[in-house]
Amino acid sequence: MELWTTGQGFAPLDRAGVESWLFDAPRGSHLIIAERKVNFDVIDLPSRTGRLLKLWQLNDFAAFIGHAVIDGRLSIIEEEPEDVEEEEIDIFAGSGPFVLKPMNDFSSLESRGLDISMAKPVLVPARLHKVKGLLKGPAVEEIESWLLNCGGLHILESVEILERPPMLNQEILEIAENPDFSEILSQRRPHSEGMGDLLHWWKFDSESQKIDTYEVLIPAHKGQDISGNFWIFNGVSSTLHLNQ
Repeated sequence: MELWTTGQGFAPLDRAGVESWLFDAPRGSHLIIAERKVNFDVIDLPSRTGRLLKLWQLNDFAAFIGHAVIDGRLSIIEEEPEDVEEEEIDIFAGSGPFVLKPMNDFSSLESRGLDISMAKPVLVPARLHKVKGLLKGPAVEEIESWLLNCGGLHILESVEILERPPMLNQEILEIAENPDFSEILSQRRPHSEGMGDLLHWWKFDSESQKIDTYEVLIPAHKGQDISGNFWIFNGVSSTLHLNQ
């Protein structure tokens, strides 16, 4: 069974939004967890041949977790520290396709009056760069960053891969062929303690860079505003691309 979430937000989930999502949903069983208010009777869920759809509201999800803890199927334990370095080595093992895990932060859409429930889920081809190099300022510091090359360059705090890539239509955003990482990786920092707001540039040294590049797919949504213009929302970088 595929597990989906609507994400948090103020806009309620309506039946038309579920119908739009179901149009591109792959065959199989699907469970949608609604983190927002549902403004239709869940008994009246839309259907499509080859797709078995269930919708849980937060009370349903909370009840499931509570019963699982009580009967011992689920235990609450302290999280162990992750071995980040080992994860990065193994994260792209296998033949792919590699689909990055989205953040599902739709706040930038809501501020513009755009409804994610009315958009279609899609995949966007992209390149992921792991960049190592030297940051030079008052001292020299070695840094390592994940950079997403998809409709611009975006720094990612962490990278995770979906275990089961969804089967969705693809949309295209620009990928820079020879990206310059120096501007996005350079920083302005306080010169030293006790110097107030005085900032000093730490410049990324392009000559020191070592780059590993991976071909990836990005979960995204494509929608249309009230003026008829299409937009694409990148679910990994939480970036909104207008007039696509």
